[in-house]
Amino acid sequence: MNFISKSERDTFRFASNLAQSIKVGSVVALLGNLGSGKTTFAKGFAMGLNITEHVGSPTFKIISEYVGNPHNLYHIDSYRLEDENDFLKIGGEEFLNQKRGVTLIEWASLIKGILPKDTIFIYFKRLSEKSTRQIRIEGLEDE
Repeated sequence: MNFISKSERDTFRFASNLAQSIKVGSVVALLGNLGSGKTTFAKGFAMGLNITEHVGSPTFKIISEYVGNPHNLYHIDSYRLEDENDFLKIGGEEFLNQKRGVTLIEWASLIKGILPKDTIFIYFKRLSEKSTRQIRIEGLEDE
């Protein structure tokens, strides 16, 4: 599935709608360069799960947990991790095999080797127009 976002608002709305169709227990890997829309997507995704707390980049916390409805959101930012071992050392495996929510991982390319087989991959790419992004999704069941 491909989506062209013309603005942050488009990305936010797209993510909010998508969140409502993602099953509990899913792992969603966000991949793209700095400034490509991953955190905006995460904010919209949280809104789609009825999360009212402020959702920002968890770069310095690495893992943020939000209570949502119909399920929770575990927002992980792997940017500051060296590799998969760093992720495992902080208990990251728990978030790859949990059943209470959806795990959304920014900079997932750094831990790609340990992601579950059924991970949903979302690729972000900045296009030539200033605020235009291509968002490509792989691994959704109904693709």
